[in-house]
Amino acid sequence: MKRYLLLLLLLLVACRAWADGGRLQFRKLAGPFMVTLFTTPDPLTPGRADFSVVVERPGVQGIVSDARVTFVLTPANGHAKPMTLEATHGQATTRFLEAANFSLPEQGLWRIAIHIREGTESGVCQGEFRVDPPNLITNEVAWQIAVVPLMVLLFLLHQWRKRAVAERRRQTLPVA
Repeated sequence: MKRYLLLLLLLLVACRAWADGGRLQFRKLAGPFMVTLFTTPDPLTPGRADFSVVVERPGVQGIVSDARVTFVLTPANGHAKPMTLEATHGQATTRFLEAANFSLPEQGLWRIAIHIREGTESGVCQGEFRVDPPNLITNEVAWQIAVVPLMVLLFLLHQWRKRAVAERRRQTLPVA
């Protein structure tokens, strides 16, 4: 029984484990650089967002830590003006990433251009991402809502098991 409870606990904990950078949007060449873009939350919705990048040189081990990274985001429908954001190590979740934290104004298809500059070298890569409509129950809220029924279920399981063990003991005790 303990094994099953341990397995259930591990599964619940694994569901809550997040990587440092969020969802991988793309990995593309930008001139002499290889750029990997991560976004959080997943899925992207209007409101707070984090765009993080890892900048590398193809064929060279390690990351480029002193590159200047700029994001230019443009809605595909043209309703909002382009947003230009500077990525910094200070906004990133780890020292390997450069990130920009900001607020996405609207849902829909967006285009992103990532400009990389290190010394005299520079490069640009472009991609697209989708911002979904606002979701009233996000994964985080759903998890918080599920905690109470889960605790009640565990309490009831404990009480049922406790009574079963007590009943078994009462049946095995010799009658005097």
